[in-house]
Amino acid sequence: MTKIVVFGASGKAGREIAAVAQSRGHEVTKIGRNPGVQAAAEIAAGHDVAVSAVADLSRDPAEFYREAAHALVASGAGRIIVVGIYTLMETAPGVRVIDSPDFPPEYRPFSLGHAAGVEVLAKSAANWLVMSPAGMFGGTPTGTYQLGPVNPSDELTYEDFALAVVDQIEHPTHHHTQLGVTSQ
Repeated sequence: MTKIVVFGASGKAGREIAAVAQSRGHEVTKIGRNPGVQAAAEIAAGHDVAVSAVADLSRDPAEFYREAAHALVASGAGRIIVVGIYTLMETAPGVRVIDSPDFPPEYRPFSLGHAAGVEVLAKSAANWLVMSPAGMFGGTPTGTYQLGPVNPSDELTYEDFALAVVDQIEHPTHHHTQLGVTSQ
């Protein structure tokens, strides 16, 4: 049994991740609202895995995601898994979705905020993984998923995404990277 804390457990992705982890017999601490950065570090301390499925749309995204990543690293949790976004995935070597000339400028700050959090993780010694769901949540759960490149038109259900996250908790095959997830 793994001791897991899920930040953002009141949201769709976090709720599904917590439910799948509990159904597999893991001890899950569910945190629904932003407890504050210092409290998050204290809550995550002593857990084998800290999952972050959080957003605070009232704050500057870069500031929020940097602080959240620092708190997770400072907690000393054995593994950190962050729910990312597909806009940071590469469409070609060194070219992310966000780098496209037709990427909507109004979504750029939020995407760059996520990137700032990933940079904090990348500079740390923590065991981390960013799992980025496909461009569109929807469809019928398949009970399967695919890891790898994602496209804006790819679909993924919250249920299938949760399976992918919990599988990486139970059998960690990817470390120190961002990984795309789509339904099969």
